[in-house]
Amino acid sequence: MSTPKILVVDDEPAVLGLVSKALASRGYEVHAASGPTQALEIARNAPCFDLVVSDVIMPEMCGPELVRRIAQICPTTAIVMMSAYVAAEAIPKRAAFISKPFLVTDLYSVVASLLAPSVNEREQAS
Repeated sequence: MSTPKILVVDDEPAVLGLVSKALASRGYEVHAASGPTQALEIARNAPCFDLVVSDVIMPEMCGPELVRRIAQICPTTAIVMMSAYVAAEAIPKRAAFISKPFLVTDLYSVVASLLAPSVNEREQAS
C-alpha cells in the first residue's frame, strides 16, 4: 500500500507550516505550496495527489479556481477547502470544508474520511 500524497496550499506561512507538519506527523507524504502558482507547478510535475488541502482566499487565484485546475490534471483528487471568511456557496460541491481556526484533530478527521475510500480502492487493486 502506498502512502497517500497530500498537497497543502496556503499563502499564510504559519498555516502552511502547521497543516503540513501535522499531516506529515500522521505519515502522509506532504508537499507544501505557498500559493496557487507554485501549487499548479507541483501538480503538473508530480503524479496525482490523493488530496489537496487549500486555502480559499489567496492572491493570484482563489482556492476554488486552483482546485478546479488541479482536477483537470487529476480528476480523482479529493479536496479540502479551508478559510475563516467564505460563504458555503463559494466552495466546490465535491470539496470538504474546514473553518479557520480549526483544531488539528478536526483536520485529521476530515482528511482521514476523505482518504479512506481511495486507500480501500488501492488495497483492492493490489
